[in-house]
Parts: sequence; C-alpha cells; structure tokens
Amino acid sequence: MAGIIGYGVYVPRYRVKQSDIAVPWGGFGMGEKAVCGWDEDIISMAAEAGSNALKHAGIESAQIGAIYLATASSPYIEQYVAPILAEALELEPRTSMVDFCGSVNAMGAALLACLDAIEAKRIKCGLVIGTENRRVGPGTEGEQNLGASAVALVVGSEGTIADFDGLGNYSTLFYDRWESVKDGWVSNYFDYRFAREFGYQKHVSEACKDAMEGAGAKGSDYAKVVLQQPDGRLPALVAKQVGAKPDQLLPDMSAGLGDLGCCSAFVGLAGVLDQAKASDRILVASYASGTSNAFSLKVSGAIDQKRDRAVPLLKYVNRKEYVDYPTYLRMSGNLVRAPY
Repeated sequence: MAGIIGYGVYVPRYRVKQSDIAVPWGGFGMGEKAVCGWDEDIISMAAEAGSNALKHAGIESAQIGAIYLATASSPYIEQYVAPILAEALELEPRTSMVDFCGSVNAMGAALLACLDAIEAKRIKCGLVIGTENRRVGPGTEGEQNLGASAVALVVGSEGTIADFDGLGNYSTLFYDRWESVKDGWVSNYFDYRFAREFGYQKHVSEACKDAMEGAGAKGSDYAKVVLQQPDGRLPALVAKQVGAKPDQLLPDMSAGLGDLGCCSAFVGLAGVLDQAKASDRILVASYASGTSNAFSLKVSGAIDQKRDRAVPLLKYVNRKEYVDYPTYLRMSGNLVRAPY
C-alpha cells in the first residue's frame, strides 16, 4: 500500500478569543480560534500548505498525477477550486483535478480516492489538500468554535515517511450539523449527547476498528491516536472503545485553533509526524455527520532524512496575533459599512 511522502500545514496568524465572541450574546468561552486575515482565504491557505508539502516531499510538481482538494468552505457551488491551486503550484495541465466538498469528512474521502488511484496504477503520486474557513452567523455556535487552517499530503509509493497498512470506513444516514444554500452558515441540532453517542462516538470507533483489523493491530500498538476534534472532549470516548489510553491521544488542539473541519485530524497528524520516530504506529480518523474514515500508518526510517525540510506545525501555532470581536466581524464579512 502507498504512504505519505511529504506533508505541509498552514495556520493563519490571527486569533480571536471565544470569550470576546460570547460577551455580546450572553454566553461564555474559554479557548480561542484561528481566523483568516484580510488577504487570506481557503485558496491562499491551501497554496501555502501545498507548497510546504511539495518541499518536504522533495519532488517536482511535474510528478504529481492528481490534486484532490477537500473543503466544506468552497466559495463556489459550480466551479472547482483545485485548478486554481494547480496553477499556483505549477502542476501540469494533464494533472487530474477534483474537489471534494459538502462535508467536513471531505479530506478523509479525498485521501481514500488518492490511495485508490495509486493502487489502480492510474497515478504514481497525488496531492491531497484540505482547507477550511467555514461561514458562520453572528451569535451562532459556529462563530465561537469554527477555526481556519490548511493541510496537504503528498501520497505515493516511493520515498515514503509513513505507510498506510489499514483503512476503515463507517457511514450511516445520520446528520447533526449542516449548511444549506439558503442559510449561508453552519447550523446544528444543539443536542450534544445525540451528536456524541449516535454520531461521533459510534462512527469513529467503528471506522477505527476496521482500520486496526486491516493492520492486524490493537489500540495499545499505536504511539498516537489522532481523531477529529469538533471539541477536545470527544476523542477520549472513542479511545476507550478502541483500547487506547489517554496518553496516546493527541492533545486538545480545538481549544487553541478551533474546530478545523476537514483539516482537523490531518493537521493533528502533521503535528504528530513532526515528532514521530521510525516504526511508530499512528491511527488517524476523520469524521462528519454520518461518516468516518480511519487510516492506520507505520512510520518509516526515511522520516529523519526529511525532518529539516518540514515547516513544523508549532511554528504556525505559536505565531499568533489577537484581534478583538468587532475586527473579527469585519474580517469575516459579518460587519459591513453602510453605503454612502
């Protein structure tokens, strides 16, 4: 099976405190989230992450046979974002270009499609990019929690730093969060227990069990278990069901960056790979309403040879500047000056 040749991330510099957002609406908040600057969007973030991934992989753009763009934040209903990124990253015009949209499990689905294309020998290398900056309404739960970021993986069979040895999938007709065309921002049912037990916990644990079975591994075999983080409390529930201990889980990223949507699990994976050692096993699972993909990986010795090429996640996490709530409203387009 194929593996990861290189990876890259991007997190915007700006942060807004959840407590600042909560004050005018009579709520409370304890963490903070990453937000796009005035000149940033999902395309600019994706281009930065993709460039970082290609440099880390040490391959030329001409070697990329397909680019898979994943997002639940596309500015288009009818138009692909992938060709814009292909132009920015100087990919060949004959490169396959596909957008995966409509779900925060989009990057899990895109990665699976890339692995299938490599397995079928249709391509040798693929570039999978997740990028997220979901639209939010003033005073909504999403305004407090939904953060911005991008992450990219170069996937292939040669020169890998981590190899896939197990895959899992679990999908049902379940939804607790959505964004309709008429609304213009993310909505949910506000039933935390329903979303937790019948959604996240059930789907992620079943997908993880499939991936572990395919890899012939058990929960205790993994150095790190990296699960989607809509909030930092949920992964611990799945860890119990897959036989992993709390110290195997990725620390809570959502408190510092927010819910990163389709990027969440894979930004976490990048942070783990920054510190991983040869022969470490990593279990990764993405999730959206009613669907989860899980991936079992084993780190190879090549990771140390490429270490100095990577731009570590912590560089972006620690590089931050706070904005107040009115400034954030203007940045997000939710506070607009009246026309003269």
